[in-house]
Amino acid sequence: MFATRTIICIGVVVLTASLAQAATSDYTLVDHFHSQNFFKEFEFFSQPDPTRGFVKYVDGATANRDGLAGYYQNAVYLGVDHTNTTTSGRPSTRVSSKKAYTKGLFVIDIAHMPAGKTDNGSCGLWPALWTVGPEWPSSGEIDILEGVNTRSSNVVTLHTKAECMVTNTGAVKGSNLATADCSSGNGDVGCRQDTYAKNNYGAGFNEAGGGVYVVEWDTSVINAWFFSHGAALPATLLSSSSNNGTAAPAPDTASLGPPLAVFQPDESCQLNQLFKDHNLIINTDFCGGWGANDWHDDETCKKLAPNCEDYVGANPEAFAEAYWLINSIKVYQKAGNNGTAAGGAAMKKKREVRQALPFMA
Repeated sequence: MFATRTIICIGVVVLTASLAQAATSDYTLVDHFHSQNFFKEFEFFSQPDPTRGFVKYVDGATANRDGLAGYYQNAVYLGVDHTNTTTSGRPSTRVSSKKAYTKGLFVIDIAHMPAGKTDNGSCGLWPALWTVGPEWPSSGEIDILEGVNTRSSNVVTLHTKAECMVTNTGAVKGSNLATADCSSGNGDVGCRQDTYAKNNYGAGFNEAGGGVYVVEWDTSVINAWFFSHGAALPATLLSSSSNNGTAAPAPDTASLGPPLAVFQPDESCQLNQLFKDHNLIINTDFCGGWGANDWHDDETCKKLAPNCEDYVGANPEAFAEAYWLINSIKVYQKAGNNGTAAGGAAMKKKREVRQALPFMA
């Protein structure tokens, strides 16, 4: 059975001094998510949006029926409704890994992320790929890939409950530590690192064919790298980011160069206590606490409609490119830190979405 759009439906620092860098050879592959097993290992979230977004997250059966989730070009497809107007929230997808992780090395290969064909087309969008523990912010949060509206480069952020001050010493030139306080005492801002490459987020990311995010979460540091598919991947990533094989070696982080973002904690910040039991989450939100507030400061977006919700509700065609294509996600861990089972907290051309209801079992 084929949906209208024909998508195959279901049934991301090493410090240069290197003292804080984990020994890559200590990592072994514990999970490999790809088009053959993704919807067995991730579950759909269909509750009201905690960030007050103008969104209606759908369950797996609805996503399958309406062509909002499935497979396309051998990758995992997670999309949104881009056909109908709405006054109650745009239907979208949010999924969470059934397993939770404490520390690890994550290699995330993405072919496409939610965006407009131009920066203007991204008004209203708030896509995110992130990890979070069972009690926010007590268990911490790592925002790997995120942005809103016409932002053209990625924002990498940590959130904690208790005081946690960080530096970004060793990050690639151009990454800016906008806020150093990760704690909830800093509101919902967290410790945020702004980046400026045009190919690591949104329309620029997609134009370059996507890319690979590598995230190292260790006892003493959290690092994130990005490598565009528009350039040659480091040799150490070629086998690690591949979908082939079940024993892909962990990438050698020492050879990856300066990270896109570095979170080096000071003595007040105990990563072992503040970050634990994280599920991987992928979602596409609209407006919400960040996007709606940013709307009125965004010179491009505020010309389109009085507010974010009005624009998102009345312009479904603006979100034809608002979908994820995930090639693979690999999780590496050291002995003793294995993931534990846990519940989950318009393109002009046609896109094929094949129905795959058996994966809903």
